[in-house]
Amino acid sequence: MEPVIIANLSSGTGRRDRLERCIEILHTAGAAPEIRETEAPGHATTLARRAGARLVIAAGGDGTINEIVNGLSPGATLGVLPLGTANVLARELGIPLSPEAACRRILAGKSRKIDLGVARNAEGRERRFACMAGLGFDALVVRSVPPGLKRRLGAPAFVLTALNVHFRSRLPLLEINAGGRLHRARFVIVANGHFYGGSYRVARESLLDNGSLHVTVIEDTSTLLRPDVLIRILVRRPLEDCLPAFTVRRLSARSVEAPVPVQLDGEPWGELPMRFRVEPGALSVVC
Repeated sequence: MEPVIIANLSSGTGRRDRLERCIEILHTAGAAPEIRETEAPGHATTLARRAGARLVIAAGGDGTINEIVNGLSPGATLGVLPLGTANVLARELGIPLSPEAACRRILAGKSRKIDLGVARNAEGRERRFACMAGLGFDALVVRSVPPGLKRRLGAPAFVLTALNVHFRSRLPLLEINAGGRLHRARFVIVANGHFYGGSYRVARESLLDNGSLHVTVIEDTSTLLRPDVLIRILVRRPLEDCLPAFTVRRLSARSVEAPVPVQLDGEPWGELPMRFRVEPGALSVVC
């Protein structure tokens, strides 16, 4: 069956031009992909579900990939054309950030199985995530960043918003329970991989197929400005070298005081309480 490309072109002409070049490459190689453009948030999930068991190529960022992963049929394979801001999953998989080079990687047809994280809210609704879940601080940043600023500046928009949130907002306290170990914090990262927010790193090694989730605990966001932590952030060194971190197969999290927001793969997804677990080898992806 011919592949289907699910494209999020909401950022304008630049993405469309790059996608058209990729389509030309596929046509030159003898493929005739079906192109489906998203029209609203959540639409990519519906389009992925309709695509069936075939190669589904995500043309967009990590949020688009997240929507597609949550709609993929059993037997479907994911391809990635990185057109987003951070492109965390592409970095994890070693996929070139040039869409044209990524397209040629897809044509090579080499696939692997990777793990997925799963979040379950208090109502029993579940959602998968490919890269990470953020509890507290970064979820508030994701919720607060102005869409126009994100389109204009890209990744720096999140840095500016993070500083604003840090200095102007009172961050609620949360508690996680991992195998009976309790930790209280203002910010927790539950990662399926070792990259975060682009090329920043929470762990030393890639974690996509180790059957566990990597948890980083930040008790207070002021810790991120501590010299040893800040240096590691700036030079892209793993945060597990200087912050509490561990790996688990599952954990639960709840708010201690005010509501605590959650983000999955850079998109807001409700508030605590939630449970998190790993699904080993749940996704087939071309890389």
